[in-house]
Amino acid sequence: MADVFGLSVDPQALLGLPGCHESHKSRAELPNGFPATLVSPLADVAEISTAIAGFKKSEPELYQLSPETFPLPGLVERFAAYKSCLHEGPGFFTIRGLTPGKRDARENVIVHAGIASYLATSGRCSSIFPGRKLMRSDVSNIREDPFLAPGNQSIGVGFHSDNGDNVSLYCRQVATSGGDLYLSSTWTIYNELATHRKDVVRVLAEPWLSQISRLGDDDLKSKNVPLFNFHDGKLVVDYQKRPLRGTKEEPRDPRLKLLTFQQQEALSVVDKLAFENAISVDQQVGDINFFNNLALLHARSPFVDGEDGQVRRHLTRLIFRDEAEGWSIPEHMKADWAKYYEHDSSAETFREEPCRWAWSLNGQD
Repeated sequence: MADVFGLSVDPQALLGLPGCHESHKSRAELPNGFPATLVSPLADVAEISTAIAGFKKSEPELYQLSPETFPLPGLVERFAAYKSCLHEGPGFFTIRGLTPGKRDARENVIVHAGIASYLATSGRCSSIFPGRKLMRSDVSNIREDPFLAPGNQSIGVGFHSDNGDNVSLYCRQVATSGGDLYLSSTWTIYNELATHRKDVVRVLAEPWLSQISRLGDDDLKSKNVPLFNFHDGKLVVDYQKRPLRGTKEEPRDPRLKLLTFQQQEALSVVDKLAFENAISVDQQVGDINFFNNLALLHARSPFVDGEDGQVRRHLTRLIFRDEAEGWSIPEHMKADWAKYYEHDSSAETFREEPCRWAWSLNGQD
């Protein structure tokens, strides 16, 4: 599903040939054979460039990005279909054809957040989303800080979910090699388990002791939460392993009980099924990959950047929610969700340049 502004575009559509629309009224006003509207990636990119220029000219704050301040009238219907894809369809899609190298850092932030605003606007807020995660730029392959998030290192990152409903990753630069994105359906994993390993489903649905505070904190904070939830007719997965077993750099606090054998086995089984059923998403410079974080696990292969420092993997990420079409969240997950969405949008900041950030076990980087 990596296509130019589409979910599945026929090769001829890239030239706008099958996407032309005409009416009897328009034919009477145009030369014979000329369509009323040309639908083409060229027109789409031009419309986005116009929206960038208009937003910059009006000089609003970045948190004010919205369909009103970043108008893309020719893409509105397509974005509505993409939003349905996230919540009721396959759960992922790729927008391709953007050219980050031709824009400065601020313009690339505007592109990413401006497009995302069409997928997360509830219709009752003038800001980009009804609450969204702070935007964070990520230049990986940084090794000197042992407490950097795994996403800020060149190591492979296993299958997991993030806090939040949906994730978008804007690929500003790819690595010299590696750094592939993988997605795996938790619903497919569940069906396998429900058929062959009902005991694992029971373990995943039970409360797990999850660490919140950092290793060595005097005030040790934890919570008991299931990893698999069947809520409001949908399987909602909260599959974050760092709070459960820690990492080599920062292990699980010894004051907490270790995971049981059954829990360790359940993680291994889920990881195995995720790997066996995963798809690889081809990431190219200028791609924005969107996926439903509640229904899909994601992973990343290790990568190597260029020795001269000129070729360096660079992604920006947004985590967002749509109040109208977004899935209902289980009660025990709402406290974490509030950290991402329940705040005044004017308090949000957008990093225009790459940066590092440390991590904590509860995922609040």
